[in-house]
Order: sequence, then C-alpha cells, then structure tokens
Amino acid sequence: MKPIKLSMAAFGPYAAVQEIDFRELGNRNLFLIHGPTGAGKTTILDGICFALYGDTSGAERNGKNMRSHHADPDQRTEVTFEFEIRTERYRVQRIPEQERPKRSGSGTTLQNADATLWKLKGEGNEKENEVLLKTGWKNVTEEIERLLGFKSSQFRQVIMLPQGQFRKLLTADSLERQNILEKLFHTELYRIIEELLKKNAKELKDEIKRLEDQQNTIFIQTGCENMEDLEKLIVGNEERLGKLREALHEKTEALKKAKEDFLKGKEANEKLREKELAEKELEHLQELVPSYEEKKEIFNRARKAATLEETEKTTRLRSQDKESCEKNLELKKKELEEIFKKYGIAEEKLKFQNQQEALREEAKKRVMQLEELTEKVHALEKQKGMLVQVKDALDHKMKEKAAWEQELQQLEERMEKENILLEELKEYGHKLPLLEAAYREAEKIYQKKMVLIQHYQDRMYIAKAYGETWKEYERIEVAYGKAKEEYFRLQEAWNKGQAAILAEQMEEGEPCPVCGSIHHPKPAEREAWMPMEAEVKEKRLEVEKLEKQKDKIKDVLAQKHAAKEKVENIIKMTEDELGEKKDEATDTLKKALEDGKNQWERAREKWSRQESVHKNILDMREKAHKIREMLQKAEEEIREKNGTYQNQVGALKEMENSIPEEVRSPEALKKAQTEASALYNSLREEFEKAQKDFEAMDKALAIAQNSLNSAEKALEEANEKYRMERQNFIYSMNRAGFEKYGDYASAKKKEEDIHRLEKEIKDFEGKFRVAKEHYEKTKKAVEGMAQVDLDKLQAQWSAMEKEKEEIIKLEGNLLQKIENDKKLLEEIQKLDRWIKNKEKEYETVGYLSDISNGNNAHGLTLQRFVLGALLDDITDAATQRLKLMSKGRYHLKRTMDRARKNAAGGLELEIFDTYTGMERPVTTLSGGETFLASLSLALGLADVVQSYSGGISLDTIFVDEGFGTLDPEALDFAMRTLIDLQQGGRLVGIISHVPELKERIDARLEVVPAQKGSCAYFMVHGK
Repeated sequence: MKPIKLSMAAFGPYAAVQEIDFRELGNRNLFLIHGPTGAGKTTILDGICFALYGDTSGAERNGKNMRSHHADPDQRTEVTFEFEIRTERYRVQRIPEQERPKRSGSGTTLQNADATLWKLKGEGNEKENEVLLKTGWKNVTEEIERLLGFKSSQFRQVIMLPQGQFRKLLTADSLERQNILEKLFHTELYRIIEELLKKNAKELKDEIKRLEDQQNTIFIQTGCENMEDLEKLIVGNEERLGKLREALHEKTEALKKAKEDFLKGKEANEKLREKELAEKELEHLQELVPSYEEKKEIFNRARKAATLEETEKTTRLRSQDKESCEKNLELKKKELEEIFKKYGIAEEKLKFQNQQEALREEAKKRVMQLEELTEKVHALEKQKGMLVQVKDALDHKMKEKAAWEQELQQLEERMEKENILLEELKEYGHKLPLLEAAYREAEKIYQKKMVLIQHYQDRMYIAKAYGETWKEYERIEVAYGKAKEEYFRLQEAWNKGQAAILAEQMEEGEPCPVCGSIHHPKPAEREAWMPMEAEVKEKRLEVEKLEKQKDKIKDVLAQKHAAKEKVENIIKMTEDELGEKKDEATDTLKKALEDGKNQWERAREKWSRQESVHKNILDMREKAHKIREMLQKAEEEIREKNGTYQNQVGALKEMENSIPEEVRSPEALKKAQTEASALYNSLREEFEKAQKDFEAMDKALAIAQNSLNSAEKALEEANEKYRMERQNFIYSMNRAGFEKYGDYASAKKKEEDIHRLEKEIKDFEGKFRVAKEHYEKTKKAVEGMAQVDLDKLQAQWSAMEKEKEEIIKLEGNLLQKIENDKKLLEEIQKLDRWIKNKEKEYETVGYLSDISNGNNAHGLTLQRFVLGALLDDITDAATQRLKLMSKGRYHLKRTMDRARKNAAGGLELEIFDTYTGMERPVTTLSGGETFLASLSLALGLADVVQSYSGGISLDTIFVDEGFGTLDPEALDFAMRTLIDLQQGGRLVGIISHVPELKERIDARLEVVPAQKGSCAYFMVHGK
C-alpha cells in the first residue's frame, strides 16, 4: 500500500479541510513529519488509519472523539484517503457519527457514521473515473482488510508503528507476545486444535466417569454388588415363578366351575321374570280391545266416503265451467262493440291519406335532385382543400424566409461581439506571466510568514521551558547546598563521636590506634548527641543524588540554551528574507495571496477561452453563408408557389357557379338531403300505417264476431254437462249408504288421517298377537324351574376372583423383576464394554492433549511451537538490521527459558551481547538500545509477514517518535537502515522532534499549529 493523497476535514487539530498530496515528494521515499508537540503530527497517521479501518493509529481514540474543537459547526468531519496497491488505485472516505446543524430550523441532529470505497480508473478525480466497490462502515472495513491483507491491529504492527506501541513486541511478556503474533499470523487454528484436543480428552474422561457412575447406580438399583450376585438372583426368581404358575392353574379351574353355577342360576331367574312381564302385557292389551273396535267403524265409513270424493270434485268443476262460460260471453259482447268503433276511425284515416298522393310525389322528386349534386359538392370541397394546402405552404415558406433573415441578423451581431471578445482575450495572454509571478511571490511570502509564526511559537515554548528548567535548576542547587552542608555537619559530628569512643577505650601507656602515641594528655570527649552511621550514609547518598540531578538539569539547560539560540538564528534569517513583509498581518498576506491567485486563475481561464472563441467565430461565418443560400432558395420557392395558388383560385370559382349557394358545402348538402328524405319517408310511412291499421281492424271485427258465436255455444254445452254430473253424484252417495249430504260430509277424513287410523289398528292387532304368543312361549319355558339365590353364588365367585388376582399380581411382579434384572444385567455388560473402549481411546487423545497444551518439560503448547518457529524467522531478520545499527554487538534470540516456573514458555526473547559473549534479558537494554532493537524487530516482523502473506506488498512504513533516545552514532546507523528501506522502493515516514533528523532529511511535512487549527504542507529542498 502506497499513499497518494490524504484529505481531513474538522479532524483532530485540523479545523478546515487539510489536503496532503504525497505526490509532492516526487522520487523521494524518505520524509520527516515535523512540528511542535500537539500540532497534529500523529493525527496524520490517525487519519490514514481511520480512513482505512475506522480507528486511529494508536487504537485509543475513535472517530467520534476526533472531531476538531476549532471547526465551524457547518463543517462536516470526514477523512478521504487515496492510495495505491501495486498498479490499482483506490479512494476510501469515512464520516464518523457526529452532531450537525439541522437543514431547516435551529438545533442539531445526529448524523450516522458512513463509509464508501471506490476503485479509480485512469488519472484525475472525475466521477466517470470512479467505480463504487462498497458502502457501509463494516462492508468497507472488510473490503480494505481483503485488499491490504491486514486487519487494523496487524497494520499498526507492520506498516504504521504508532507512538510507544511498536516497542510492545520487544518488551512484552511471553503471553502478550503470543497475542500479538497470533493476530498477525492467524495461528488461531493451532489454538483451536489445542482446545479441541483438550475438550475431547476432558469429554472422554467425563464420559468414562459418567459410565462408571451409571454402572454403580444400576448395581444400587439391583441390590447386588457385582454381576455374579445379580445372575444368581435372576435364577432364584425364575424358580419361584414356576411354582406360582402351578397354583394359578388350580385356582383358574375352580373359578371356572363357580362361574358356570352362577350363570345357570341367573338364566333361570331371568326366564321366570320374563314370563311374569309377558302376562302383565297381555292383560293390558285385552283392556284396550273395545276402543279399537270403535276406531275400526270410523275407519270403514271414512274409506267409503273417500270413494265419492272424485265424483264430488268433478261435479264442482262442471259448475265452475258453467260460471266461467257465462262470464266469457259477456266479455265477448263488450269486445265486439269496442272493435266496431275502432274500425270506423281507421276507415276515415285511410281516406285522408289517399288524398295526400300529390304531396308525396313532390317530396320524392326533391330527394332525387339533391342526390345528383353529391359528386359536384365533393369535388368542390376537394378543390378548397387543395387551395388551403397551397396557401399554407406559401405562408410557411414566407415565415421560414423571415426566420432565416432574423437568424442571419442575430448571427452577424453575435460575430461582432465575439470579435471584440477575442481581442480582449488576447490581451490576457500578455498579462498572464506577470500575474503568475506575482501570485508565486505572494505564496512564497505567505509560507515564509507561516514558518516565521511557527518559529515565534517555538521560541516562546523554548523560552518558557528554559525558564522552568532554570527555576528547577536553582531549586535543586539550593537543595544540594543545604543537603551538602547538613552532610558535612553530620560527618563531623560522627567523626567526633568515633574519636570519643576510641578515647574511652584507651589507657595510659597503651598506643593510640590513630596516632600511636602512648601518652593521651587531652582525649576526645563524647558529645551529648551523636548521629548514627546509617544517618550519615543516607545523607551522603541524598547529596550524591542531588548532585547528579544538578548535573543532568545543567546539561538540559545547555541543550535548551542551544535550541533557543538556534531558533533565534532561524527567526533572524527568515525575517531578513521577508524584509518589510515580516511586520504585515497574516490575514493581509493571505488575502494578497488569495487575490493574486484569483487574478492569475481568472486570467488563465480567460486566456484558455481564446481558441474556443476563435472557433466559434469561424463556425458562425460558415453558418451565415449557409443561411444566405437558404434565403435565395426560399425566394425562388415562394414565386413558384404563388403562381400555383392563383391558378387554383380560378378553378374554384368556376365550380361554385354550377352548384346552388345554399348546398355548396358537404354539410349543407347532407342537411338538405336529410330533411328531404325525412319529409318523404314521413309521408310514405303515414300512408302505409293507415293502410295497415284499416286492414287490421277489418280482421279484428271478423274475429270478434266469431268469438261471440263460440262463447254462446260453449255456455250451452257447460249447462248440460253440469246437470248430468250432479245427478251421477247423488246416485253414488245413496248407494254408499249416505242418505243425506251431511252424513257424507261428517264421515269424510283427510287421507293422512285415514292412513293414521289404519296404522294404529294394525299396530294394535300386531302387538296383541305378539304378546299372546310370547306369554305362551315363556309359560312353557319355565315349567319345573324355581328361584335361585344369586347373591350367595356371586360372593363365592368374587372371593375366588380376588385370590386369582393376588396370584396373577405376584406372578406379574416377579416376572417384571426378572425381566428388569435381565435388562439391567445387559446394560451393565454393555457399559463395561463401553468403559473399556473409552479408556483405550483416552490413552491416545489424553496423551495428545497433554503434549499440545503445554504439559511438557518446556511448557510449550502447539500454537506456541508454531509461533516460536515464526518468531525465529522474525529474530533472524531483525538481527541482520540490529547488527548494523549496533556495530555488530547485539543479536536477538528466542529462548526456551521461562520467566516463572508455572509460566508458559517458548516465546521469551533475549539479547546476545558479543562484547561479553553472554545472553541477557531484553529489558536490560538502555533506552536508545531498546529503540534500535524495537525498530529492528518491527522491520523484521514486516519482512516475515510479507513473506508469509501470499504476495502482500509492503510499500510503506511509518515510525512515530523514539529517535530522541539515540546518540549521534546510533542515530546514524538507524538512518542508514531506513535509507536502505527507501532505496528498496518503500516509502518511509518518520515523526520526530530530533533536530538532526530535520537537517538530514530534505523532504519534510511541516505541521504548523495556530489558534484556530493546524495546517500542514510539504517542504522539499530542490523543488
């Protein structure tokens, strides 16, 4: 991955839109990101990391926390990063979650986080060169991880080495180093294998324990201690079961006999009861016989009356026919009178229509005359249409000519204006170099002014730091003087005390252990107070510590004084370069820069229009020539069409003279024809209707006369039929035994009532017959039988049933016990086989689990074994660079030693010192040595990741701080290593405050802080 362009808006200290175009570096692959503390150097790395992964370079801040406090409320926080992978270019944009002003109204609203990834085709930023790949925060992150081959944590270990972070791999303990390498090399698979083996071993062990517990539970259920006891128990229970089955057979036979005795007694009692009930039923039916005899008499009379119903019905119908014929005769007489009146009216109308014959002939003649004019009128209409077309064509051509003339006039006016504009644009071509030179000079002055402001701030910061350091120096010097004075006082008191102690031990004539004299005229005397030796030693150490602090801060003062002088010299040099401009306000210089740039860009834009204006003039000249040709052609066509029009007008007048004026149009002719036809058809239809109405009335009169004759004859026939039918009914009624019509009427019943009586009589007779037969049958069946005591037999039978049930219950329980014990025996045997199989399987799996999970001499797990091999490759690659930077003194090595006995091993690092020929922990390195070792390890890690990642191209590396701990010689070796990297084509970016780096690296990205946000720009010497 190689960066092309980074754009940050309202991000960190950058309040406005800050663009960093890495193409300004040209062919330089090593550059320094320089600026004071807090200016926003690390924020540049944060912006790259945030654009790619949605988090910052140190993974300590998220997008929501990165919004600039200096930003305008309307300025949206967003980061856009354009980069290259091999030959493909991409652009990614991220907008973090943030509060923004509402589009309408007051207040703010929450804007959700969003991300977009494009692939770029060709050069330029045009929309047509963008191909949308992914949208959405998570989707873009996943696609970036796929393109780069790294997750965010790997990116920060291999490409972007954030402040204070890349030392982790060197100084981490074994467990932390495992977590780092696991994420980088995706060795989770081996950890999963460890866990699966451990899990399988535990599951097997738990399964064996579960099976053994299950087997013991079964033994408890059986009450036996082992399989042999259980087998003996089953055999004893089978013998008891045989004896119970013999007793059950005997009890079953006795129960069978008791049951037969009970059933026979029950059958006899039931037959005696049945005979008693049959006798009672027969007596009851005999009592109902007289009432059913009366029902028989009613039924017989109703049947006879039913035979006369048809004759009575026919008589009634003949009477109705007679009445109907009488009414019909009266109706026919009235109809004949009505039709006779209508006949007279129709006859009068027919006579009137015969008198209108002449009028009908005249109307017919008018219709024929109008029909003959149809073709002439159509020809006239066609001629009018042709004349309109010719006139329209003539008018259209006249309008077309006028339009061409107007367009030609407008075109000539536009050509005149374009010629004037062309002359003006040529003038801008002469002004352009002068305007560009003025803009470039204003830009140079503004940039120097911004650098001068930065140096002013540096001077202020350095002066403030120098003052604070001087105060600290004075404080320490005062403390040092007091501590030194107190130390001398304690030392003197202690010395005196020691002399007094020696004097107390000396005797006259004995030599002094100090001077050797045997005479002691004035021995030392003990003071009231004497310090302890430990107090003197403690005060001496305090003095030595303060002396070191004083010397150290004195060196710092010297460094700060040098830095102060250096920045003063830079300020003087920059002020000399600016001259009078150094006192002008930044806003004034910026406005002059913007005005100059605007004037130059406007002039360049106007000058660039010269060619297009000249081309427009040529195009307009060509168009004017074509319009003149079109005008000439239009005039010729107008003359031709005008002649055709005059000829058509003469022909139209001749045709109009041959047609009456009122019918010269098709509409008028059609209307006249319609009116004439309507008049003729009306007269004709009225005559035909009068004829039809008269003929219809004549026929209706004849029909009405015939209908009257038929009605009179029908009445005579109906009277005769009614008389004959009435006599027949009276004869039949007397013959059936009914003297009067009232007797007949009272005997009549409905058909359903007759059927109901008949059914009741038949049902009764059937019941009586069946009851009599049943009584005789039951009487014969109980001969010789007596009543039996069933309760006694039932009690005997029930007692035997209970005894049998007890035996069956005992048999079932014992059988169930035998079957259960056999099943449990089979289960115990099956569990025993399973336990042996699982124990055999556990021998292999348990061994593999112990080995892979670190239960070995080195405490080395399977994953740590793999990571150890990878770490060997990393330390080999790192040592090649560390040997160069340490002049061959240090080698990085992996050791199998463990920090603690119970700690995991295999990933500890140590340093081999060729000066001593011994290994020692990496934690014993000094600050500068630790930085060199960490840098070597980080670069070695990048090499190994690239070789193991299937073609991932590592074109860029960023290093944030750490060079300040190096002495000049170590710094020189570190720079050589980084230069080797960039000579191999890799872009190397360094963030540092070290002044020597600023002098040695000719390409710098300067970050300049201000009150309302920082800005950044490239300074490349030689450009």
